[in-house]
Amino acid sequence: MSDDQVSANLQGMDDLDFTGWNGADWHGVFAAHHTDDVLVDWKGQPVTHGIEEHIAAMKAYVDSAGGTPPQITSHPIKFGSGEWTCVVGEFEGGGRMVTVARWKDGAIAEEYIWS
Repeated sequence: MSDDQVSANLQGMDDLDFTGWNGADWHGVFAAHHTDDVLVDWKGQPVTHGIEEHIAAMKAYVDSAGGTPPQITSHPIKFGSGEWTCVVGEFEGGGRMVTVARWKDGAIAEEYIWS
C-alpha cells in the first residue's frame, strides 16, 4: 500500500472522528468509513460484527454517557503502515482513546479501540 493510501486512511479517520463521531452522524459519515462487515473490539467488550452492531454499541455508549458523544478535539499522534493506522484521539475536558484500524478499499474493516 502506498504512502498516499496511508495518508488518505488517516484523513478518513479525521473525518470519522471529527465529523461522524462528534456529530453522531451514525448512518452517514460514520458508516461510510466502515465496511459493512466491520469487526470491532472496543475496550474489551464483546466484539461486534457488522456496521449495524457497531453503530448500536456506539449509540448505547453515548446514551449511557448522557446522549451526546464525548467530543474528540484532536489527533495529536497518528501514523500508519500498509493497511493499518493508529490514531490517538484527545477528548474535550481530558481523556484519550487509541484506535488501531485495518483498512480495505478506503474503509475500516477491522478496528481495535481503547480508552
